[in-house]
Amino acid sequence: KLLELVQLDWLADRYPPQLSGGQRQRIALARALAVEPKVLLLDEPFGALDAKVRKELRRWLRRLHDELHVTSIFVTHDQEEALEVADRVVLMNHGKVEQTGTPQQVYQQPATPFVLNFLGQINRFSGRLHEGQLDLGGLRIAAPEFSDLRDASGTAYVRPYELSVEPYSPGIEGLLVQLRRIHGTGPLAQLELERDDNNQLIEATISSERLQHLNLKTGETLIVRPQHYRVFADQQAA
Repeated sequence: KLLELVQLDWLADRYPPQLSGGQRQRIALARALAVEPKVLLLDEPFGALDAKVRKELRRWLRRLHDELHVTSIFVTHDQEEALEVADRVVLMNHGKVEQTGTPQQVYQQPATPFVLNFLGQINRFSGRLHEGQLDLGGLRIAAPEFSDLRDASGTAYVRPYELSVEPYSPGIEGLLVQLRRIHGTGPLAQLELERDDNNQLIEATISSERLQHLNLKTGETLIVRPQHYRVFADQQAA
């Protein structure tokens, strides 16, 4: 019955060395379910598998979990894995809980800089935080939650897809950057940029259609502006 549940009943007569890594993981799960546990503990169960197999297995595990309705604690360092599999996520940093919530909550409403940094790629822009504005040097962005701070240091956290990218034109407000490299694969293109004023490396993500429309060339001068961001005073990041 359990072999049918993990969709491996057709391998019942095989020996362990005759199974693939993904099949062995499913057999291990069937073995754990045989004692009808009240709580299932999974400690990086897909860690040794390649990316494609991991993706297939976590989708399968999510469906299996919905069928069995058994409480599961799934430990992983893979952010995408946690967000895809879990109903509730607990992010821990050196044994301390930084934030708990649904996958959507922890990703869209990160409570600390650690959570922001941990869940996907991020660009950090440091500047002067004064009366509700963060001056990034060439660009000021609103930070109304810090309207009571004066002459403090702060950081804006911006994901690559939250940056707008435009060809340079005099008078356009934004951060001046040089295009160093283009990684154009599939529907999205990754741009590696370097700020003119401090040589900071920045990563931006745009659609392939947008890349084709802009007709960008390596070495070109561009302007970037954050469209969405989270600002933290630097003492919050300590």
